[in-house]
Amino acid sequence: MNELVFTMSADMGIKRFSSETEDSFVFRVLFSALGQWCLYTAQKITDVVSGTTKHNQTIVLNDLLDMFSKIYPSVADKFIDTSTQQTSFSVFTRRVYEETGYLLTDGKNRNKIANYGRSILLGEKALFFGLPDSAYSVNGLGVFADPTAYKITTKEFLIRDDLAYEDYFKSRFDPIDFYDRDIDTEELEFFNPLSRNVPSRSWEKQPQTDCTLARKSERGPFYRVMQISGKLQFADESVEQQSDRFTSYEYRRLYFALKAHYEVPLKASITKMGEDYSAIRIGGHLPNREYYYLLLLSWPVRNAFDKANFLAHNNILIEIVDVLKNLGIEIEGGETTDE
Repeated sequence: MNELVFTMSADMGIKRFSSETEDSFVFRVLFSALGQWCLYTAQKITDVVSGTTKHNQTIVLNDLLDMFSKIYPSVADKFIDTSTQQTSFSVFTRRVYEETGYLLTDGKNRNKIANYGRSILLGEKALFFGLPDSAYSVNGLGVFADPTAYKITTKEFLIRDDLAYEDYFKSRFDPIDFYDRDIDTEELEFFNPLSRNVPSRSWEKQPQTDCTLARKSERGPFYRVMQISGKLQFADESVEQQSDRFTSYEYRRLYFALKAHYEVPLKASITKMGEDYSAIRIGGHLPNREYYYLLLLSWPVRNAFDKANFLAHNNILIEIVDVLKNLGIEIEGGETTDE
């Protein structure tokens, strides 16, 4: 490491835990620093224009990534999505900020920094949406500052209803919504909530529970299925084309609710990594709402696109646990109280 990493970590309030490797610490600092640069570019104000173009933001971040990769080659591959060459970290970061309300896009397709003073209270600090005038620290891509007068709740941020996972399950499996359908069940695969595999590998040729989901292929069509009076009945389940939008991958919420209802919940394990941090490992991928929220509260572990492993401050761990539990995810290990 060199003085640059220590300076950036001090500016953002990012500490290294006792057993953390050098590469892990450098990656976390660079991950957050690149997010900060994405926000700073949108703060630019002149007499003529305010904000910046999306193209400029991407160029700035790409140039910084190139520079950091040369200075810290051992972590360069952590900013490359090996699962798809179409995903750029620079574009991904900008999209997370656009979708979570940090960046506001005007009619000319320019991005400006949010200036509403909106925050979510998390213990003594608050997740701030924008860049505050006062001192602040950074967790993952999120900015943390003193609480503001304009406070919102986590559910308001997530645009979630007030339904816990069991009530959500009941709302999606109301017998009045199901009908006899001329569907050849031999052509279907059924989601098995009892499976110990990850949800994407939990599809079988026969239904194993009275309530489940069915599909003709991985791309659909999809149905909710309910055993009523000994007969399978169906309700259409629309699954929109998934993207990087905040509301994408919502079907995962239904997977988790089904598994929790049948008492085989998806699990997340928590391992304390010292006085400051805990590692979180989730047994499946989250809906984008919760996934983006975790990117504002914590750092992905293996690389910038890791959707299952996160590192979070212990003093906001209880907030993350509440979000996961509300989806029906069972928590194993760790300490989930403020320290």
